[in-house]
Amino acid sequence: MRSKNIRRLIFSLAAILIELLTFAILPLFLLPPLASSSSSAAADNEEHHRRKTQATAAAPLNTFLLLKDHIDLHRPQIENFVFQTLHQFATATEQPSNNHLINYSTVGQPTLPSRVYTYDDFMRTLQTMAVDGTLGNSFHRTTNPYTVNKVMGNNDYVNDESNMAFYVSQDYYESSATTSSSSLLGGENEGMTLAIVNVCAFLANAMVESIQFDACDEWNGMMTGFDTTSTTFSGGDQPISLTELSAVNGRYFPSSNACGQNGRSYQEEDDAQDCTINDVDVSCPVDPLMDMRATVHPKYNYIPGKTVSNGFRNQPPPEFACGKKDYEGDYPGYWDGYTAEFVQDVAYPSASGRIDVEGCCFWGRGALQTKGTCALGKFNYHFGKRAYDENRPARYPNVDFCNIPSVLCNTNVAQYGGVVYPELKWMVAFHQWIEGVQSYSNDETKWEYLPQLKLLVERGLVPSDVRFFIDKVSSVLTRGCDDFFCSPHTINFLKQRRDNFETLVYDIFKLGSRRIQPEPPTVYNYEYAEKWLHLKRPKIEGNILTSKHHELGTVQYYSQAYRFVPFLSALRKAANYGVGDGRYFFLVDPEQGLRGFNAGLVNLAAFLANAMAESIDHDSCEEFHWEKDIATGRYAISNSCGQNARNYGTESCPPWQSFMTCPSSADVTLQASIPETSEPPFRLVPQPPPFQCMPKSNLPSSGYWEEPTNTLNNDANYPNSYGRTDIEGCSFWGRGVLHTRGTCNFGKFNFHVGSRAAAENRPSLYPDLDFCSDPGLICSDEERTMDIRWVVGMFEWIDRVQEYYDSTVDWNYMRELYKYVDGGMSDDSFIEKVNLILARGCHLYPCSTYFAVKSDRFLYSMEKKMNFRNILKLIFELPLNENSLSTPPAPPPGSGGNVAQPNEPVVNMSPTKPPTARPTTSQVQTPSPVKSATNPPTILPVTAEPTTPRVPTGSPIEVSDVTQWNDGETHVVNSKETSFLDESIVVTRNTTLLLEDGGYIEAPLNTNWPAVRLSIGSILVGTGGAINGSYADPSFLEGEYENGGDGLHINNGQSSELTGSKGSFFNSVAIVGGDSPIGVGGNALYVNGFGSEAKIYGGSFIAGKGSKDNGYSILVQNSAKVHVYSGLFDGEIKVDRNAEIIFYGCFMRDRLQVTGTFADETYLDVLIRTSYGGEITLTAVSEQDCETAPSVSPTNFPTVSPRPTPEFNHGERTTLSFVEISLSLASLLLVGLF
Repeated sequence: MRSKNIRRLIFSLAAILIELLTFAILPLFLLPPLASSSSSAAADNEEHHRRKTQATAAAPLNTFLLLKDHIDLHRPQIENFVFQTLHQFATATEQPSNNHLINYSTVGQPTLPSRVYTYDDFMRTLQTMAVDGTLGNSFHRTTNPYTVNKVMGNNDYVNDESNMAFYVSQDYYESSATTSSSSLLGGENEGMTLAIVNVCAFLANAMVESIQFDACDEWNGMMTGFDTTSTTFSGGDQPISLTELSAVNGRYFPSSNACGQNGRSYQEEDDAQDCTINDVDVSCPVDPLMDMRATVHPKYNYIPGKTVSNGFRNQPPPEFACGKKDYEGDYPGYWDGYTAEFVQDVAYPSASGRIDVEGCCFWGRGALQTKGTCALGKFNYHFGKRAYDENRPARYPNVDFCNIPSVLCNTNVAQYGGVVYPELKWMVAFHQWIEGVQSYSNDETKWEYLPQLKLLVERGLVPSDVRFFIDKVSSVLTRGCDDFFCSPHTINFLKQRRDNFETLVYDIFKLGSRRIQPEPPTVYNYEYAEKWLHLKRPKIEGNILTSKHHELGTVQYYSQAYRFVPFLSALRKAANYGVGDGRYFFLVDPEQGLRGFNAGLVNLAAFLANAMAESIDHDSCEEFHWEKDIATGRYAISNSCGQNARNYGTESCPPWQSFMTCPSSADVTLQASIPETSEPPFRLVPQPPPFQCMPKSNLPSSGYWEEPTNTLNNDANYPNSYGRTDIEGCSFWGRGVLHTRGTCNFGKFNFHVGSRAAAENRPSLYPDLDFCSDPGLICSDEERTMDIRWVVGMFEWIDRVQEYYDSTVDWNYMRELYKYVDGGMSDDSFIEKVNLILARGCHLYPCSTYFAVKSDRFLYSMEKKMNFRNILKLIFELPLNENSLSTPPAPPPGSGGNVAQPNEPVVNMSPTKPPTARPTTSQVQTPSPVKSATNPPTILPVTAEPTTPRVPTGSPIEVSDVTQWNDGETHVVNSKETSFLDESIVVTRNTTLLLEDGGYIEAPLNTNWPAVRLSIGSILVGTGGAINGSYADPSFLEGEYENGGDGLHINNGQSSELTGSKGSFFNSVAIVGGDSPIGVGGNALYVNGFGSEAKIYGGSFIAGKGSKDNGYSILVQNSAKVHVYSGLFDGEIKVDRNAEIIFYGCFMRDRLQVTGTFADETYLDVLIRTSYGGEITLTAVSEQDCETAPSVSPTNFPTVSPRPTPEFNHGERTTLSFVEISLSLASLLLVGLF
C-alpha cells in the first residue's frame, strides 16, 4: 500500500515536472526563436540597409590607394583610350608619345588627347569622391563657418550616415571579406574587381557623353549616336556633317534647344519628377532673368568672324545661351547651318515646343552632361549654397549652382568672383552617378545596381552578363529606369557605351575571360527594329516629323503635334503589343530575317509618307479647311461635315461590320482644337475658324468664312461640296496622323481599342475613352493624346491597308509588299496603289469595292510618292535598285519642252524630298513663258549643254548647286559666260552683285531655295538681265517640287541695322518667281529683316503662278523697307510684321487696292495685303502734280509701333586682372598644400 502511494507520488511529481517543462521552462527556449522568425524580414531589411549604407559610405584612404595603384599600372592604355577626343572635335595638335597603344574610338575613328578631360583630374576627383564623399572638405554655418579668406573646409562630417561616396568596395574591406577563390585579379581581393568594374562603367558612359567631344557644355544639335551604316557617316579626319547632327532638314538649329533636346524639357519636365529629399523639393527654381552662355568649342561652335573655307559649307551653330526677352516678339529664332547666320525675331520652336530661352540655362554640363532643374538642384542641395544656408555641410558654401550652373564649366566666372573650379566638371558627374546609378533600385523589376554589380563579378564577368549589365546601367543613367521597354526615350550611343565598357574590362584591365566566340546571328525582332529606329532618330525627327513654318515660307520646323517619343510609344503598342484582337502594325517578321525587316521598314515608310502629307506637314491633329471657292475665297463652315464631296456622318461600315459604326447624334456640340502653331506668333495671317458641329436649333445655317475680307457669315445658306448647309451631327471630321474620318473608321477604332471593347470584356488600350461620343479625345490637349493620335492612324493603316485584299484580281497588300522588296524596291506602281487604297479604298481606279470613296480628287498623290522614295533612300537608306526606276512621265504642257538634267540634290530642299537622276539623253529646258504685264520684260533665253547627273550625297544640299560670294568684292553678271543656269547664288558678308543686260541667273528645278539670296550687308544692283525662281516640275521626283521657288531674297541675317542688305532696281531688270502647276507659285522679291531695304526705280517683278495659289510680286517682312519710284508688278504685294512699303507718286488706296501713277507716268494697279504692323505709305513727289492728295488710309489690321531688332550679342569674354589671377593661383596653391 505504501509502495503504491509512493509510486502515485512519483507519477504525480513526474506529471507536475512534465507540465512545468511544457508550460513554463520549455517556452523560455522555444519562444525566442519563434519571435526571431517572425521578425526575420525586418532583420533582413535592416541588414540590407546597413550593407547599403556601408557600401556608399566614405572609403578608407588605404582602400582607395590600393585601387589607385592598380589603375596606375594601366595608365598608358587608359589615357590612349578613355581620355581621347574624336579628330573632328580635337583641338590638341600632338599625338600621344605612346601611340602604339590603343588610340582609337570604338567606332574605329582616330583620336587625339582631350584637353578638357585628363587622367590626373579624373583620379584626383575620384579620390575626393571615394574617400571624402559628398560631405568632405565642407563648411558648416555653425561648426565651421565660411569666410572669404577661408579656402579649406574640414572632414568633420565624413563619417556621417548621410554622407555618400563613390563605390570602391568599401563594404568588402570593412567586413574583412576573405579572398575569393574565384578572384579575377591574380589572387587580390574580389573587392578590387568590384571597384574597377564600377569605375569602368562610369568611364564608359563619360566617354560618349562628353570626352569624345572634348566638351563640358552641351551643344546645340548634339549627336545621339554613330550610324556607321549611313552614307553620310563622316569618319576619320573628315569634318562632321550637319546630317549627323540633330537638326531640322540637316540645317536648322532652334536656339531654344537650350531648353531641352532629344525629347527632354530641362525645366518643365522636372516638375512631374520625384525630386524630393526627405519630402522636400530640391529642384532648382527657374529664374527668367538668368543670362549666361556656354563654353565656346573652337572646333564645333561657329565663332563670329570665323573664316569659312571652301565657300559654301556646313557650319554647326554657336554655343548655347539663355536670357530674358527684351521686347515683345524678341525670339531667338534659329541658326541656319548652310548660310552660317541667325534668323531671329521669329517664333521658331524646338522639338519640346519652346520658342524663347528665358530661364533655359540648365543644359547638360560636366563629364556625364548632367542636365535639368532636378539633377542640378540635387547637386546644389548637397554641395552648394543651399546646403550651407540650411545649416548642413557644404563643400561650396558660396556657390549657388541653381543661379549660376555655368560655374560647372568655368564659364561666366565674373558672376561668382572670377574663381575657377576645374574639378566641378568631374564632381557633378560623380554625384549624378552616386545619386542616380549606385543608389538605383527598382521594386518592380527587382533590379538593384550594387547587388547586380556583385553578381556580375561573382559569375566571372561572362560576356553576355557584361553586355546585359552595361545596357541596364546606360538606361538607368539616361532614362532613369532599367528595362529597355520602360521608356521610349533614346539611349544615346548605346552600342558605343557597351563597346567602351567591354574594352575597359577585357582589353585594358584584363578582367574575366572574353572568350572568342562567333557573333550570334542577328535576330530581327521588334526590339532590334526599335533600336534601329533610335539610331535613325536625328533623321526621322529632323526630316519626317517636321512641318512648314507659315511665316517663313517653306522653312521646316520640328512638328509640335507629332514628336518622336510619342511616335515610338505608339509604335510599341501597335507593333509589339497589338491593337485589338490580334491586330499588329507590321514592322518586322523574325521568321523572314532581313527580308522581313526590310518589308517592315517599307510598310512603315509608306505609312509615314502618307502621314507627312495628311497631317504632319500641317502640324495639325484635326482636319482643317482646305476646300474653298477659288473665285470668291469662301470656305463653307459645313466643311466639317465632309470635304472632297464626302459626308463623314453617313459613311457606315459594310453590312457584315455595320454593328461597329458609330451612331451619329444630332445633339452633339464639338469644336476642333486649334494647333498652337496655327496662331500668333507662329501664324499671323487670318485663317478660317476651326471645324465645329452643333444642332440646327442652335445654328440653322452654318454659312461661310471669306478669306479676302476675313469675315464670318453664319446667316448665309452656303453649301459645302457635298451640299450640306448645316453642321448638325458633323463631329466625325479627320483626326490623328492619317486624319482618320467617318463614322465607320471611328466606330471600328472604338470597338477594338476604346470603351466599347472594355464594355464587352475584350482587351482595350483605352477602356475609359468613348471615341464615338467624343472623337475629339484623339486630339485633346492632354499629354496622353500624343500617343493616341499615332495609334488611331496605325489602326486605320492595319485595317484598311495591311488587311486589304481585292478578290476580283487577287491583289493582296502583304504579298505585294514582299514582291516589292524582292524586286529591289524600284517599282513605283506599288506606292501609287497603296496611296489609292488609303485615299479611295481601292488599288485601282475606278473603284468597285464597297469601301470606295466617291471622289475624283486624290490629295497629295505626288507628294506621298516622293515622301515614300525619300524615306527609303535617304532616311532608312535601304538598298534601292536605282537602275530600274520607273521612267518619269512626260513634262506637262507649257513646261518648255523636254526637261533639263538636274544638278542633284538641290539647295535648301528638304532631305525627305530629294531629286532622282534624270535620263542622260534629256535636253535642257527652256524657261517658262513670262507672265503678261504692261510692257512685259524680255526674258533672256536660257541655253546650256546637257549635264551628267551626279550621285546623290544623302545630304539636303549639293555644294555644286550653289555659288557663294563672300569676299567683299563686286561680281558682275552680264553675259552668257558669266550667267548661271540650274544654280543658286548666295551673296553674303558685304559683297556686291551687279546684274546687267545679257546676264541671267536661274535656280535649279524643284527647290525652294531662291535664285539669288543676299545677306549680311550685301548689295545687288540690277540694271538689266533676269533672275528666275525655281520651276516646280511635277514630272520628276525631286526636291520641293510642289511649290515654286522665289526669285530674289534680300535678308539681314544677323538682326542688326548695320548688317541689313540692300537692293536697287532699274528699268531693264526682271525678277520672276517660279511657277508651280500643282502648288503655290514663288515670290518674285522677298525683303526681310531690320535694316534690309530695296529701292525700285524700274523693272518688272512677276509673281510665280500656281494651281493652289500665286506668289507675291513683293513680300516685305520684319521691319524691312521697300521704296518704289516706278516699276511693273504682276501679282499681289504683302507687307507685314512692322515692315513698310513706300510708293512715290500720285496714288489712291481703296481697301486692299492701290492705284495711280509714278513720276515717269508708269501706271500702278496692285492689290496689297497688310497685317500685324505692316504699313503702306503713299508719298507725293515735287516733280508730279496730283489731282488728289495721296491716300494714307489705315491698313486693314491694327498696327504696332516698330521695335528695334537688337544685334545678336555673343557676350563679352570676361578677363581677370593680374591681381585676381594672382589671388586665384595663391588659392589653388593653398588648396594643394592642405
